[in-house]
Amino acid sequence: MQQPDPLGEIDDLVDEASACRIIGGKNSPIHRSTLWRGISAGRYSKPLKVGPNTNRWRRLELIACLEKAAAARDIGPG
Repeated sequence: MQQPDPLGEIDDLVDEASACRIIGGKNSPIHRSTLWRGISAGRYSKPLKVGPNTNRWRRLELIACLEKAAAARDIGPG
């Protein structure tokens, strides 16, 4: 009998470079300063502080930000 993975329900945490690739795409990731401007503007989720100089983002939260932007694009201006 296979034991359940204790971390299986926790979504992946990604570093800054990976967050930029998730948002901008693998072939043309956004610049890190664009990521931080988007966080300040409320477009992207804030990172989790996992150490004094270490930030991580939840992959699913970043994907949700992209889906929200796509939904807003599809609806268009009121």
